[in-house]
Amino acid sequence: MPKTIYLVRHGETNFNTDPEPRVRGRIEIPLNEEGLRHADQAGEFLKNEKIQAIYYSKLQRAKQTADAVHKHHESAKFVEEPLMIDISWGDWEGKTYKEAFGSADGGMFMKNPALLEIPNGESFYQVIDRIDKMMRKILTSTEDIVCLVSHGAIFNLLACYMFQSPLKNFWSFYMGGCAVSKIIIKDIDDFTVKYWNQTIHLK
Repeated sequence: MPKTIYLVRHGETNFNTDPEPRVRGRIEIPLNEEGLRHADQAGEFLKNEKIQAIYYSKLQRAKQTADAVHKHHESAKFVEEPLMIDISWGDWEGKTYKEAFGSADGGMFMKNPALLEIPNGESFYQVIDRIDKMMRKILTSTEDIVCLVSHGAIFNLLACYMFQSPLKNFWSFYMGGCAVSKIIIKDIDDFTVKYWNQTIHLK
């Protein structure tokens, strides 16, 4: 039986709006006021879906977003999922783009991030390995409708993985804060994307 997977990226934090963009990764930073409002709107958008399980990254910004979905699905399994944590940017976490990438506009991070060697961090291939584990976990689970609440880099790489797209296309699958995507999947190579980066609910 096919599984329905909803993807929800966490809401906005002050790192997202910093005049000097910063590398986030696993640094703990809560949702700001706008992020909390958008999380509630994402929850409202999904309230009529029969979600049976919600898997979320343990980082506060993702957990707060997951809480906003969960309040409409209190009977759903609610699981902190290590496979869904953000990529580790290692020594770059908390630094400005200029400090980390040598350019205020992100340089290679924006042009072809797959070429970056992250000091003491995680490679894109390591992230894809845990994405593969997560998708196989869902496919063998008893829940037919699940929601994953995670981070931009995770969902960009999830799309690269599913479409077997070169990692240089990382930014082609961007999801905005509290955007929602929907996938119907029968197997790793048998799926339909019903929509991607849906933001109609955000006001």
